[in-house]
Amino acid sequence: MSCLSWGGLSALLLLLRLLPGWASPSLIRVNRGVRVMKGSSAFLSQDDLKFAIPKEKDACKVEVVMNEPITQRVGKLTPQVFDCHFLPNEVKYTHNGCPILDEDTVKLRLYRLTETDTFTETFILRVYLLEPDCNIIRMSDNVLEVSEFYGLSRAIDKNLLRFDYERTASLECTVRLDPVGTRLPAHGQLVLVEPRPEEPRGDQPHSFFPESQLGTELKCPGGRCPLGLKKIGSLKVSCEEFLLSGLRYQHLSPPSPHIDYISIRLDLTDSRSKIIYKSESVWLPVYIRAGIPNQIPRAAFMAMSILEVDQFILTSLTTSVLDCEEDETPKPLLVFNVTKAPLQGYVTHLWDHTRPVSSFTWKDLSDMQIAYQPPNSSHSERRHYEVELEVYDFFFERSAPITVHISIRTADTNAPRVSWNTGLNLLEGQSRAITWEQFQIVDNNDIHAVQVVIVGGLQHGRLTLRGEKGFLFTVADLQAGVVQYHHDDSDSTKDFVVFRIFDGQHSIRHKFPINILPKDDSPPFLITNVVIELEEGQTILIQGSKLRASDMDSSDDYIFFNITKPPQAGEIMKKPAPGLIGYPVPGFLQMDLFNGIIYYRHFGGEIFEDSFEFVLWDSHEPPNLSEPQVVTIHITPVDDQLPKEAPGVSRHLVVKETEVACITKKHLRFVDTESYDRELLYTVTTPPFFSSSRRHLDAGKLFMVDSIPRLTKNPAAPELKSFTQHAVNYMKVAYMPPMQDIGPHPRHVQFAFSVSNQHGGTLFGICFNITILPVDNQAPEVFTNPLRVAEGSQCVISAEHILVSDVDTKLDNIHLSLQRQPQHGRVELNGFPLNTGAIFSWGDLQALKVRFSL
Repeated sequence: MSCLSWGGLSALLLLLRLLPGWASPSLIRVNRGVRVMKGSSAFLSQDDLKFAIPKEKDACKVEVVMNEPITQRVGKLTPQVFDCHFLPNEVKYTHNGCPILDEDTVKLRLYRLTETDTFTETFILRVYLLEPDCNIIRMSDNVLEVSEFYGLSRAIDKNLLRFDYERTASLECTVRLDPVGTRLPAHGQLVLVEPRPEEPRGDQPHSFFPESQLGTELKCPGGRCPLGLKKIGSLKVSCEEFLLSGLRYQHLSPPSPHIDYISIRLDLTDSRSKIIYKSESVWLPVYIRAGIPNQIPRAAFMAMSILEVDQFILTSLTTSVLDCEEDETPKPLLVFNVTKAPLQGYVTHLWDHTRPVSSFTWKDLSDMQIAYQPPNSSHSERRHYEVELEVYDFFFERSAPITVHISIRTADTNAPRVSWNTGLNLLEGQSRAITWEQFQIVDNNDIHAVQVVIVGGLQHGRLTLRGEKGFLFTVADLQAGVVQYHHDDSDSTKDFVVFRIFDGQHSIRHKFPINILPKDDSPPFLITNVVIELEEGQTILIQGSKLRASDMDSSDDYIFFNITKPPQAGEIMKKPAPGLIGYPVPGFLQMDLFNGIIYYRHFGGEIFEDSFEFVLWDSHEPPNLSEPQVVTIHITPVDDQLPKEAPGVSRHLVVKETEVACITKKHLRFVDTESYDRELLYTVTTPPFFSSSRRHLDAGKLFMVDSIPRLTKNPAAPELKSFTQHAVNYMKVAYMPPMQDIGPHPRHVQFAFSVSNQHGGTLFGICFNITILPVDNQAPEVFTNPLRVAEGSQCVISAEHILVSDVDTKLDNIHLSLQRQPQHGRVELNGFPLNTGAIFSWGDLQALKVRFSL
């Protein structure tokens, strides 16, 4: 009788709390949802979501509910737990690029934690997905298509995709493919076409064996792709390489819908700070011509749709009670959504059976992780309830409603049972009483005879009874609220207690879960601290990949590096943007490191070891402080005085093509106040080349005068790669023009060099000019072709009959002399006969002024 009274009273109290007049006011002040461009991410602001909880009054946390697969279907909200008074750029929703849905939801659970009580409220944050107006990934009007099952698409190239972003030296563009993580493509795979090996000849021994014995089937695991196709798994390549790699889509699993997708993620990374500047995701559609429109899931014929439940007993649903069929989607990926919950009791997940769930996957159902928790009220008659569900496939097609009938049998046992178990929710380091509202026990004989013993759990805390250590308590102790759990203040998120409940004759074991919300009480800690290296007088960016901290309880972006001992040989500077003047700062946020605006500037003095000390702060008020940390800086000394060119030096040499010429101090001279001439080294970085021609032609060479017996052109002279100013001063360095004739025109030659001193100070990219003058020392060459003329007629003598060439003289300057008259006929110029010894030019031949008359 006491069982019925306690069960009826608790049920009445719970019912009253659900009535509108008894409902506590909402802790949520603003919930407008968040707007996100498809394929991108957006930060949550106080204009989108705000809570009616004063910051200075109670602790307040928001938890993202992760075991609801009907939420966060096309994106993810991070971090999983955050403070109600979250900071800008702390809470972010990232969309995965799916084009199918225009709206997503995130289930959140709000906790208001006072010193003695925890108030919770579960709510939905809507995510409105907008079409982007300025994509980086742009699709063309062309489509990726497979004409038949098991077919192969065209290559993914610039005719399908292009990447629209500002191409600068500081931005690196990469493309990532993750078929395992995204489960896309769902009905095919990405492949590369490999060149087929040559067919074996008939005279080769292995040509007599069948191909299967040669191991060719091992090139594709499982034989899923034919010879010549290489399966591509996870991939990370540059954007340009991605469009040139020739990736193709291969269909694998009919029957399938008429459309599949390839998930592509693009990252723009700052090459200086190594921080991702912008990310974008897109699902590239693949049209399967032989496919059919995606079919909706349907209820399985063999499922009974009836669940038998014992009163108060948590009972798992199985696939014999609830199941569905779907041809296109693998069963583990199907999602059941509860559209009509039972009037009493609730569907729950055994991962946390104290809370109802509104959705679950077929895999959880198959693993018997989904259960029905009956109501905590006792009845003498069998009760019947219904739960209605819909099933969603991978591409969000939903089934017709499926109804499961629940029948609760009356209790027929005298053993004690747990009728209600909501678990505990508390903040890290807090204490909470385990009360009758959270943990209820029923017993048909005598509820006051029931005793509870702690037999397990308590990995991160302890239980006390009336403030003292205890391991056994009664139902009266629960009702009085004298059983308390004390967390040990460790960085843990879950704990539990295993109770043995007995009434003198019967006993059961029961698990009581404890959910612990993190408290911002841990200081940040350094995870990367790499030595900074730079040259004397240089300013260098402090990269986020070389100096990085983390905080377990708050956002890493807002970790503050407070400089307690500044560097002695330089300063820490902030440059808000490229081109702006930097200014020294006493500290900086990690967000500034990620944005690439924190620099170290060396003053240029003769101190080559430097360091600065800092303490890490988090965003908590007051902040949690780390131990002092030190960054070491190594400075490489450099010679500040670089070589300088002496005044009046021409850096220009004029030489005839048949001669060699020495390079003197008038042509080439550099000086260094800290180095002797013999220590000034010239290094030829680009050998002599014709400035008017890009072809690789012999343009002469530099050589040492002492390397040949006489100062004349000699092909055996070794080419000079480096020399000193001392050698130039004593005319030991000379230039030899090319061995071939340069032609009738002057040619201009250049060579590039660098000059360095003994301290490594170097000037690069210096050019020396050489003008080669032609010498007319080659005789012309003449070839003739026969002249055919009819008797009594005339014929023009042209340049095709008298072929003249001269490597070092223009043809316009060549003249021809008539040495002997023909035996028959005469030679005429402009219609007048030419006498022996008469002269005419090559231009007369070209102008067809010379004739032969017979």
